[in-house]
Parts: sequence; C-alpha cells; structure tokens
Amino acid sequence: MKNETKYSFLIIIATLSWGLTFPLIKISLEYMSPVIFLAIRFFISSLIMIPFLKNRRNMAGVKESFIAGFYLFLGYYFQTVGLYFTTPAISGFVTGLYIVLVPIISFLLYRMRISKSDFSALMLALFGLIIITIGEVSNFSLQIGDLLTFICAVGYAMQIIYVSRNKELDTVKFTFYQMVAVCIYSTIAIPTFSIYFNFSSPILIFTILFTALFAGVVAYFITNKALVYVKPEKASIIMVSEPIFAAIFSVILTGIPLSVYTICGGALMVTAMLLTILFG
Repeated sequence: MKNETKYSFLIIIATLSWGLTFPLIKISLEYMSPVIFLAIRFFISSLIMIPFLKNRRNMAGVKESFIAGFYLFLGYYFQTVGLYFTTPAISGFVTGLYIVLVPIISFLLYRMRISKSDFSALMLALFGLIIITIGEVSNFSLQIGDLLTFICAVGYAMQIIYVSRNKELDTVKFTFYQMVAVCIYSTIAIPTFSIYFNFSSPILIFTILFTALFAGVVAYFITNKALVYVKPEKASIIMVSEPIFAAIFSVILTGIPLSVYTICGGALMVTAMLLTILFG
C-alpha cells in the first residue's frame, strides 16, 4: 500500500509535467517553428536514452518502432502545429480525446468489442468539442487549431493501439527507436511550416530541455516503474488530470482566460475520458 501511494504521487508529478508542457510550448512557438522544435526535442530525448541501450544492440523490433513512431509523430506534429493556432487549455482537452478514441478505432480496425459506455463517451466528448468550437465561431484560427489537435488525438490513439499489439518487444529499445523515428520524421517535415528560430530566448531553451528530459524520458520511466505498483485503471484516472493541469497552467503562464465554452466543453471531455476508463 505504501508503494502504491508513493508511485501514485509520482504519476501525478509526471502528469503535471505533461500538463505544464502545453503553455510552455505555446510560449516557445513565438521563438521557434513547431516542427523544428519537435526535431530538436526528440533528438535530445534520443541522445539521453542511448546509455540505457546497454546489451540491446540487435535490430529486432526496429521496424515496429518506426511504425509506432510514425503514429507518435502524427500525434506530436498535429498537436504542436495545432497549439500554434489554439490555446494551451483547449489543446489539452482535445488531445485527451485519444483516451476515448482508442476503443472506437480498435472497433473500426480490428472489430474489437465496443461497449455502450465507450460509444456514449465518444458522443459526450464530441459534444464537448462542439461546445468549444461554438465558442470560437468568430475565430477561424482557433477552429483550425482544434481540428489539427483532433487529428493529433487520432495519431496518439493509433500509436497506443499499435503498441498494445506489440507487447513482446523490448520496452526501452522500442521507446528509443520511436523517439529516433519522431526526430527523423520531424526533420523531414520541417519545410511544411514556416521556418523561424531564435535561440536567444531562455524560455525556449528551458522548454526544449524540459520536454526532452523531464516531460519526456524521465516521465516515461516514472510511469512505467509506477505501473508495477499502481493498477492501470487507477493510473489512467490520474492521467486524465493532464488537460486539467494544462488549463490551470495555461491561465497562470499565458494569462489567457478560460471561456465558459472552454470550461463546459472541457468538463464534458474529461467526463467522457473517465467514462471510458471506468466503464469501457
């Protein structure tokens, strides 16, 4: 029980760090192109993981890692580019929809069982998204950001589904090559967005290092270690707090207030995520 409490707290810390990345990246995108940011972030994450590859030098699982890495790249690409157009709070809520999309996409692709609660959660989440979008009816830029972020949620859901079907692969090596893959795909995709950068910004340097090290490699190891002691269902419920943390830090760091539409739509999305986890 003591270990479960300790590691539940560590999961909260990891989730809090993920929530913090939304406003940090939003601010950093004033100084660097979203895709260049991704390429550098995952290059550093890959370098950090190299020492953990001891005795893992065979190439088994590399192909699968690059496939999973492509889905992960789609998630990060559309999330980061979408964040350029929308607010950190909305990005956090819409990104979290991957939790709801996993059972739906699994049903569409593999005819896996879909419960009534999963379908209800999807309808609730989409209704929440519609409410947020209605609040942005006069701001086309924010609407584009929401759409791109929704595509990101699909990418994350696809990555989770693919990884869950390759459980026999070495976790550390699998993760390393996924990070390498995201770095490579991001580098290739740099011309798809305006190219600009200003390395003189302290907040940019901090965000790159924070997302690459703590919110990346460290948070990954924390959650995987914690899942030995904490039940997946409980861990998932804790992780649903990510968009809530994103909204809180968004207000604190960017000063962008949460509209009534964002609060109501976001609340419905979080409820849908919990519905999927608890009853799906």
